Amino acid sequence: MRTRLATLRTLMGTAVLPLALVTPAWGRPDPPRSVQEVPATLCAPAGVLRGAGHQWASVSLCTGVGTPVMAVFAAALCGYPATKVRYACRTWGTWTAARDGATVASGTLPGPGEYPGPGTYEVRAEVRVRSAPPRVELNGTVRATLTLTAPTATAPSGPRALG
Repeated sequence: MRTRLATLRTLMGTAVLPLALVTPAWGRPDPPRSVQEVPATLCAPAGVLRGAGHQWASVSLCTGVGTPVMAVFAAALCGYPATKVRYACRTWGTWTAARDGATVASGTLPGPGEYPGPGTYEVRAEVRVRSAPPRVELNGTVRATLTLTAPTATAPSGPRALG
């Protein structure tokens, strides 16, 4: 009986010893990871346009994030007081993006512009909005602040093969 107990103790010791010597995974911080932003869409409320007959359009300005492209578009929700229905809206116009007070990019809405790099931008848009069905048609200026973090694209270095 004694040899069985000694064998059991030895087996238990060999099973528990590695667990005691290894630092538990929850005992130390995660190793640093390279943070790479996945492509996504960033939207910010930009303003409410109002028109005759109490028509309104709540407009947000949006851009893609996580890629070295600055594509700006406007998303809008339209309505008027005679109904509680909210209409889908079509938007178009022009936009400019300023950083530290200087215009650094511009384009048509929706559409891309040259990406000036990461930073916080004041995006201003001259936007036209039309609901579907066409019960709301408005235009005006809206503004939003968008912070982009994607790095600027770098041109490949070295010779390139042609063909």
